[in-house]
Amino acid sequence: MNIPQVLVLYEYSHSALPHGSAYIRLLQPLSHPTLQRRFQVTPAPVYTGQKADIVVVDRYWRSRVTPQTAADLAKAVHARGARLVYQIDDDLIDRPDATGELENRRESVRLFLQEADGVIVSTAILRQRFASITPRIYLLPNALDERLLTTFGGGQIPRLFDRDKVVLGYMGTLTHDDDLRLLLPALTEIGTSLSVPLELQIIGGVADPQTLAQLSQLPFPVTRLVPPTSEYPQFLPWFTGNVGWDIALAPLRDTPFNRAKSDIKFLDYAALGAPGIYSDLPVYAGSVRHGETGLLAANDTASWVKALRSLIEQPDLRQELAGNARRYLYNERVLAVRAPDWADALEAIWAG
Repeated sequence: MNIPQVLVLYEYSHSALPHGSAYIRLLQPLSHPTLQRRFQVTPAPVYTGQKADIVVVDRYWRSRVTPQTAADLAKAVHARGARLVYQIDDDLIDRPDATGELENRRESVRLFLQEADGVIVSTAILRQRFASITPRIYLLPNALDERLLTTFGGGQIPRLFDRDKVVLGYMGTLTHDDDLRLLLPALTEIGTSLSVPLELQIIGGVADPQTLAQLSQLPFPVTRLVPPTSEYPQFLPWFTGNVGWDIALAPLRDTPFNRAKSDIKFLDYAALGAPGIYSDLPVYAGSVRHGETGLLAANDTASWVKALRSLIEQPDLRQELAGNARRYLYNERVLAVRAPDWADALEAIWAG
């Protein structure tokens, strides 16, 4: 029996390096050892008619994608008798920051959805939103590649740090200024009302100098941690092996775009061994069980102050939440468990 050949056209930067989402959603899952006997996978930034049974296209694919580019690719893939699979993990049709370039991208996404023989999404909300465009949708939630994690063992209870302060942390791409500003009133109140020394550490997250200026006014130190590289296969081992947070924060504004996002931040914080506080949105409904694997907080100051105070004042609760989150991660959301789902979906699309 011939093994199907899969060509992955990943989304990439101007230097042709794959984006972090491409690693999470395609390159890590499809390179996992559990799939080696089911597919032969080749990643590439461009399509030149390479021999393939399945061609997987990631999100925008190219930085200057146009509807014509998308149409030409779909036509070329189908002309060679291959199946076209489209992978998308954000609602890129209804992005709020519309510009002329983004309008081109939006129409390209719509065309990929229409022309694909199968579409792979990361959340149930995305499946629901795209259902009017195509019925050929497969839901594959995000999972972390255990090969990149430096803190193995889902049953291991995370350590409590021996220090005289509580370190809060936030990690995200440089698109989350508005989410972090959501926390400023609660952080100010908790910093002035508690006698426990605090520190906030941020990785990425902030692009606007005004946000940095506002953070600098908090009544405790704010430190920006700079990883040695932003490339995902090197970043995740660094993150899970070198960062030590007592409490991890995941604020998220309640917008239609954000509601379609995945719970990847919960997975990252669980791998870190840090208990998290998460905005109480559908994003985290399936993984953050309040008081068990994390805390959920409504997007108001009082709710975040209550959650912060609870974890700051109860080290045992921090340890319990972090341990439960890690066990959930390793039992249900690592590729050793989930990678076969990708193979099943691709085989179903290939079979038609």
